[in-house]
Amino acid sequence: MVWMERMPQDFDIVPPEPPKPGPDAEAGRVPLRPGNVAAAVVGIAGLGLLVGYLISVFVVFPSHNPAGGLRRVPELVGLSEEEARQVLERADLDYEVEAGLHHNSAIGTVVAQEPLGGQMASPTSAVKVSVSLGPKLAPVPDVVGLSHSQAEIALASAGYVSELVWVDAEADVGEVVDTRPAPGTPVQLPGQVQLIVSAGPPTVEVPDLITRSLAEARATLERIGLRLGTVREDSESLAAPGTVLGQNPRAGRVVDRATRIAVTVAVAPEEKEPAGTVPTDTVPAGQ
Repeated sequence: MVWMERMPQDFDIVPPEPPKPGPDAEAGRVPLRPGNVAAAVVGIAGLGLLVGYLISVFVVFPSHNPAGGLRRVPELVGLSEEEARQVLERADLDYEVEAGLHHNSAIGTVVAQEPLGGQMASPTSAVKVSVSLGPKLAPVPDVVGLSHSQAEIALASAGYVSELVWVDAEADVGEVVDTRPAPGTPVQLPGQVQLIVSAGPPTVEVPDLITRSLAEARATLERIGLRLGTVREDSESLAAPGTVLGQNPRAGRVVDRATRIAVTVAVAPEEKEPAGTVPTDTVPAGQ
């Protein structure tokens, strides 16, 4: 028996087997790729932040809601003590007075509080208030007899502002003869005090300036309201340089305040070259 090998026909071609699905395709799973992993991580982190925020808001730091039993502290500054007490009673809060403060408000007026108005507090908790003791007063320092510059320093250190008022007086020019208000008078701080300062008398007796130094003569004249006038130099006198040798008007005359007094002052004589000496800067003839 002879077997003949049959040629393969087209319909005998076996189709290739389809690729087997991988493990990611089972149960409808999406293959893991870098982009998918990043998106998943971001989503989980966002969810964690949201949960943490909700816990902090509602558990750790609950909001101060008046409906939750807290009371809103009323504004008390500017009220009297009795008015502040009544307002706190209506708000179911206690009233506690702290030490008073010196303030320009009327005595007994609330000038500070703790907690502040608008903050929240538990029922029956105390609200501390400070009341005004009125403006701070201090006695005017006694500066009579001081120079006006010394008196201004003393008043400034005590919290006062000084104002100079010049008047005719027998005291030295610039000396404080009185204050307004008078020394010892209580005055609100900061306050102003007028210094009554001597401008000297209207007429002045000219003092004797001879034998005094020029600086002493100037100070003496200014102290009594006179002024130093023309200064003439005398180089022939044997007196020490700077010594007053003469004056005009003379001592003892009565003149108006601010009159200028002229003086003559000794100065060192000019040095003279001995006779017969040849000046060092001359050039002999013929050279």
